[in-house]
Amino acid sequence: MKEKPTYTIIGDDTEIKGDIFIKGSIMIAGKIDGNITADETVSVTAGSIVNGMIKASDVYVSGTVLKGVHASGKVVLGSDSKLEGPLKAARLIIEEGAQYSGLCTMIEGKEKQDDAEKKE
Repeated sequence: MKEKPTYTIIGDDTEIKGDIFIKGSIMIAGKIDGNITADETVSVTAGSIVNGMIKASDVYVSGTVLKGVHASGKVVLGSDSKLEGPLKAARLIIEEGAQYSGLCTMIEGKEKQDDAEKKE
């Protein structure tokens, strides 16, 4: 039997100091002082702050991320977002009004990597 994916919500009145590791997806509405590693999606909502690196499959930023993002899939920087630090992603969408300061590296997407491994 396949497990249901986990979806965790960090509320706007929550502050966490330390790294977060999660199987599944997470939505941040509060403040995180540490790195976030997720198997699936990380969403950083407007008004929230992540003072750490985010590593996930897909990352959606509407708040502030201060130490970078690494996504095997897609990164979306919303119109109210602020991202500082390195950004690595297979796909990148930057909405008008987003602020980004750092080095951007485009990588092969997970689907392309999986296809390449099958051909070998």
